Amino acid sequence: MTQRTRVGRGRSDPWQPVRPSVAGVSLPADGSTRGPGQPRVIRGTIEDLGAAVADDPEADVLGGIRIESAVLASTRVLGGELAGLHLRDILVDQAVLAGIVIDGGGGTRVEITGGRISGAVWIRGEFHDVVLDGVRADDVTLRSCTLGRARFSRCDLSRLDLTGSRLDHVRFEECDLTEAVFTDVTIRAASFRGCRFDGAVGVTGLTNAEVDADSLLTLTGPMAAALGISVV
Repeated sequence: MTQRTRVGRGRSDPWQPVRPSVAGVSLPADGSTRGPGQPRVIRGTIEDLGAAVADDPEADVLGGIRIESAVLASTRVLGGELAGLHLRDILVDQAVLAGIVIDGGGGTRVEITGGRISGAVWIRGEFHDVVLDGVRADDVTLRSCTLGRARFSRCDLSRLDLTGSRLDHVRFEECDLTEAVFTDVTIRAASFRGCRFDGAVGVTGLTNAEVDADSLLTLTGPMAAALGISVV
């Protein structure tokens, strides 16, 4: 008898995030929001986002709002507060989601390309299979969050606040982590390649992380400060 082993989508590589199901789907060029076999496309402002959620009978979940299988294309959201937002299979392209504050919820299979999420705050969220590529994400707060199988590439993460968060197979590639906060971070597996750590705080929270030689050069100062060593 041949024994079959079931392997979940993309589960063989703990470092490789699974892409959203909507990734690679062609979008209507005429600006319409949806066509046959296409994901929901949300453009415009927070009012458009709110209207799209209100029109979705499956959007409401216990303790928050759920958005699934959608593309946020050049969506512009500045400020606002949400509780328990759940994102699943979401593609964000060149959007501005700045200054929004979210408590609880999280995201699964979320991919953000370009755009800006500066000053966004997400507390007590759980994120799995997440990719940020070329995103301006300065002053972003991810406190007491869980990040699993995530990748940040070529992002401005200056002053990122990860206080009390847990990282499980999270990669940072060519990211600016100037003055980032790693206080009380728990790392199961994390990798930093080509990153800058100038002025970073709480770097003892990087215990168990893999850091390449170039990144380590900018981490020396924060490490000395954490150990009470004066560089003369």
